[in-house]
Amino acid sequence: MFWKRGERGLPQRVWQTGLLFVAFVASFAIYVYGEKLVDRANEQRQVSYRLADQLRQSSDDLTRMVRSYVATGNVAFKQSYQDILDIRDGVKRRPDGYENFFWYLALQTPDFARPEAGSGVPLLELMRMAGFTDEEFRQLNEAKSRSDTLTAREFEAMRLVEAAAPGDLEARAVAIGMLHDEAYHHAKAAIMNPIRDFNDLVEQRTLAAVQRAAAIAFALRLTFIALTLAVIVFLWLIYRETRVILGGSVQQVHERITRIGQGDFSLSAAPPDGGGDSVLAGLERMAAKLGALEGERARVTAELREKNEALERSNADLEQFAYVASHDLQTPLRNIVSYTQLLERRYKGRLDADADDFIGFIVTNTKKMTQLIFDLLEFSRASRQTEPLEPCSAGEAVAQALSNLGVDLENSGVEICVGDLPEVAAVPSHLVSLFQNLLGNSIKYRSPDRLARISVTAEPSTPGYWRFAVADNGIGIEAQYHDKVFEIFQRLNPAAETEGTGIGLTLCRRIVHRFGGTIRVGSVPGGGTTVFFTLRGV
Repeated sequence: MFWKRGERGLPQRVWQTGLLFVAFVASFAIYVYGEKLVDRANEQRQVSYRLADQLRQSSDDLTRMVRSYVATGNVAFKQSYQDILDIRDGVKRRPDGYENFFWYLALQTPDFARPEAGSGVPLLELMRMAGFTDEEFRQLNEAKSRSDTLTAREFEAMRLVEAAAPGDLEARAVAIGMLHDEAYHHAKAAIMNPIRDFNDLVEQRTLAAVQRAAAIAFALRLTFIALTLAVIVFLWLIYRETRVILGGSVQQVHERITRIGQGDFSLSAAPPDGGGDSVLAGLERMAAKLGALEGERARVTAELREKNEALERSNADLEQFAYVASHDLQTPLRNIVSYTQLLERRYKGRLDADADDFIGFIVTNTKKMTQLIFDLLEFSRASRQTEPLEPCSAGEAVAQALSNLGVDLENSGVEICVGDLPEVAAVPSHLVSLFQNLLGNSIKYRSPDRLARISVTAEPSTPGYWRFAVADNGIGIEAQYHDKVFEIFQRLNPAAETEGTGIGLTLCRRIVHRFGGTIRVGSVPGGGTTVFFTLRGV
């Protein structure tokens, strides 16, 4: 199959394209370097002409300044003449823009400042650093030497004017003639001849360098174009083979994956390219399997929902039954307790001892039955909670619980420590019941060997929640019973030792869960017990 061939050849094609791309990048870098060589050759050519032009321009500037001084006697021209020589010899610094008609414009500028004395660079040194050939530098040096020789004649003309008496027009005419006669023009030509020869030498050398660099750049350009075409061909081959492997375009694969991710497992209308082994074909098979699984999941979910609804109805019925039963049992139990206590008051001591014991047994167990029904009623109310949660002060709830336990606290001599407690989202009566059950257990299961101490504290927990701790130094609970104590009617101590119905901690767990929190026990036998629970803050 073609796609199998494509699958085997694709990695090799990718490697080939990668190597070709590396060669492409390298050729581009070399091509850029070749273009830089052309630019550098042209730049060297321009530098050469500029330096030669500086020498020519300085000679012309010297001539213009000396002629102006001899003709007018203006000392500014003589100062400028000396500045030109000093700059050319490196005695003074070269001003900015010196090559741009400096001396044509400087004397006409109102705020003109003379060049500063300092370590300038002589013109010959600039020429030496420019990398001229020996013959080129010899020509420039010869022109510089002849220009320096001509300055002797120019200084002589200036001294002639300075030595003449005021109004001596003949001396000034002689000086002007020295700067305009055939000998002077011959000397100027002698300066320009080496500069002209230098320009010819530079033209030959730099033109050859430019042409050589241009030829290299052209060859590199052709290489770069060839590699570019090769990369395009290889990329096209990769695209063709990739399309066969994918069974379509990358966009089609992306769209199919997106549809599957969004839960659309319907099959595509058009079959994928590349046969049944392509990626798109595999996605189609996977979509079919996922569609079947989704149908099965929907069926199981519907069954589970029905069972959950039936379970919720059953729990609601059970809670309703517990509420009604516990509520309706209170009246006959109150009657039993009342008549039994009446028998005890009237006939205690008038019958035999067994009758007194029987009456006491009936009274004690009837009271326990009454307490059990009361606790069941409280548990049912907590389970049937319909009141909305509201901001409640945990500190006030603890205070109310301690007030309700006042008799037990007075009889047991327990030491209570309550920290700063926050406001939480709860039902006030249920929050009091929660703390009352926890504190009642700590009082009930205190150790007889030491003074009982109970603390109630709170600290920030997960964002938006407070973590409460009700801790005591009582008899403790073994680790295997830490979860069992929250089960209904589970009591770890014999009924003869402590009073209770085994519903208190179950009721606490139900209240905390209704408030959206969690509850657990931490305890060491003989080392006390701490009940931790979380409530949402306000």
